[in-house]
Amino acid sequence: MSYSFDWRCNACEKRNQHDFPVMPLMETLEESETIAPEGEAGHVMDKTLQCTSCSCQQPMATGAFDVAGNLLDPISVCLACGSNRLYTQKDFNRMLGVAIVIVGAALSPWTYGLSLVVCMGLDYGLYSFVPEIVVCYACDAIHRRFEHNPAHRAHDPLLAERFGREARQELKLELPETKDDTNKN
Repeated sequence: MSYSFDWRCNACEKRNQHDFPVMPLMETLEESETIAPEGEAGHVMDKTLQCTSCSCQQPMATGAFDVAGNLLDPISVCLACGSNRLYTQKDFNRMLGVAIVIVGAALSPWTYGLSLVVCMGLDYGLYSFVPEIVVCYACDAIHRRFEHNPAHRAHDPLLAERFGREARQELKLELPETKDDTNKN
């Protein structure tokens, strides 16, 4: 199985997608079927992220791997920033959902509201087949094709605001002081 995640470059702030194949942990000699222990997805060869825009490289979070270098699945930390503040949501195109509702609403005068019911059923049917993704509160990285972790809950706007504020404060602490700030003292 190959895993994927979308992340934002620290240098240029552009969105990137990183797909990485996972090498199997053990293969039997008679069959090509892979056997992976519970909670491990396999060995990841390259643990760096490279931005497609500015070619800046940053390492993946070490907390997502065990001591042997195997990617842990389900994940408990963000691969891009290492934060353990993650939530789950459906990987559903919101614009498609809104378009379905608009079409149903536009047709409702001629269908006496029946089109809204049909579009709601279509929207729910599509939504139920879409897989879940894991999203990081701190850096908005999107992790795809990972197993469901029961510790990750649905998105909470209050937590998102709190974690976003904390992440901004941490960034301010990590930024180097400018020359103007040092001359004032």
